[in-house]
Amino acid sequence: MSNNDPGILERVLIRRYGQPDETYKEGMRAKIWASGTASVSVLYYSTDWTRPPASEFRMHQQIYGACRGGTLVDSSLKVAMPAWETPFYLYSLHGLGEQVEVKRALALDPELSFFMDASNVCFYGHKHGRLFVYDTTFDELYESGPIESALEEIIAQWEEAKPSESSLGRAGPVIVDPDKPFA
Repeated sequence: MSNNDPGILERVLIRRYGQPDETYKEGMRAKIWASGTASVSVLYYSTDWTRPPASEFRMHQQIYGACRGGTLVDSSLKVAMPAWETPFYLYSLHGLGEQVEVKRALALDPELSFFMDASNVCFYGHKHGRLFVYDTTFDELYESGPIESALEEIIAQWEEAKPSESSLGRAGPVIVDPDKPFA
């Protein structure tokens, strides 16, 4: 795989949302899918997998392709970056590996390579072309299937969990009167 080939993440996003808009965000080149929706996803570019620190994480290259991480489904899923410095809301791959939850999951299966989290509740890793999920709520590690189809399913699940634009518009603002008790 060359440094410019699209990875699994980009292929899944293109299938779900079509071609991205290209821009600069956080001082990096970025591609944005589903802009202005509850499913907005952003991948940052580019990564040279032949040089440190990315070269330490080549096991993720098939997933990342040329991207260096980002956010999926309006930041519900966060793809860690193979860099020392990252935007404040994303882990570096080094930092993700230092999380207590990831260390717990690695105690269950030391062959896994973690790359993504969901609200510090679910952590996603892979080995041998299969995606695994460590669910911290239940202290459970389970296989989710082939990486590409499993990522597509996870994105779909998080989309369903997000409120739609139409439901956001109908709900309106919540007004709380501090002088009145809750019913």
